[in-house]
Amino acid sequence: MVAAAAAGGGAGLRMVQAGLPIGFRFRPTDEELLLHYLRRKVLGCPLPADVIPVADLARLRPWDLPGDGDGERYFFHLPATSCWRRGGGGSRAAGDGVWRASGKETLVVAPRCKRPVGAKRTLVFFHRGGARSDWAMHEYRLLPAATNPPPPHHMSGRTPEPSGWVVCRIFKRPTPAHRRSPPRIRAATARRRSADDMPSSPSSCVTEARENGGEEEEESSSYSAASNFP
Repeated sequence: MVAAAAAGGGAGLRMVQAGLPIGFRFRPTDEELLLHYLRRKVLGCPLPADVIPVADLARLRPWDLPGDGDGERYFFHLPATSCWRRGGGGSRAAGDGVWRASGKETLVVAPRCKRPVGAKRTLVFFHRGGARSDWAMHEYRLLPAATNPPPPHHMSGRTPEPSGWVVCRIFKRPTPAHRRSPPRIRAATARRRSADDMPSSPSSCVTEARENGGEEEEESSSYSAASNFP
C-alpha cells in the first residue's frame, strides 16, 4: 500500500510505520477509497492504515508531490483556495499550472446498498501557457448521505474533520506513440504515408492496357496466319 503513497526513501519508513510488508501495493477500489478512507478521515475515525498523506495540491505541481517517481499516488486534500472549494467542472490552480476537468463527474455506487456514496471527477494538468501534460488526477468527494455519523464507539474520542476534504489519485498517463517523436519527424512520416497511399497515375493504366491489347492482337494475327497455311 505504502509504495504508492510515499516518496523515495520515505516509502520504506512509512510502510514500516503502517505495519505493512515490503512490496505491498495500495490498490483500493473507488468504493473503498471513499468509505474506508475519505469517510473515516472526515468523521475522525481511525483509518485502516496510514498510507494516504495530506498534501496541499494547490501549491505543488504533480511531479513535485511526494511519491514514487511517475507512479500513482494518493493524497488527502482540504481545499483552501476558492477555485478548489468550488470544485465541479472548474479549473484548479496548482503551482504554476492548472488542473482542468475532463469529462463529466460520475457517481460511485456502493455494491451492497446500491446507492451512490460519492462522486469521481477526472482532471488533466496543463502547464502555464496552456500546454497539456500527461499527468491526470481522479478527485473523489463524498455525498451528504455517506457522511452520517458512525456509532459512538467508532469515534474513539476524535473530533470530526471539516467536511470539505477530498481524496485524490494522481498518476502519469503513458505518452501515446504518435506523440513520442519530434514534430518534424511526425510531419515527414505523415507525408510519406500520404504519398504511399496515392493511386498510380491514369497514364500508366492506359499504357498497360495498350500493351496487353497489342499482345492479344499479335496472338490473333499469328493464329489466323496458321489457319490459312495449306
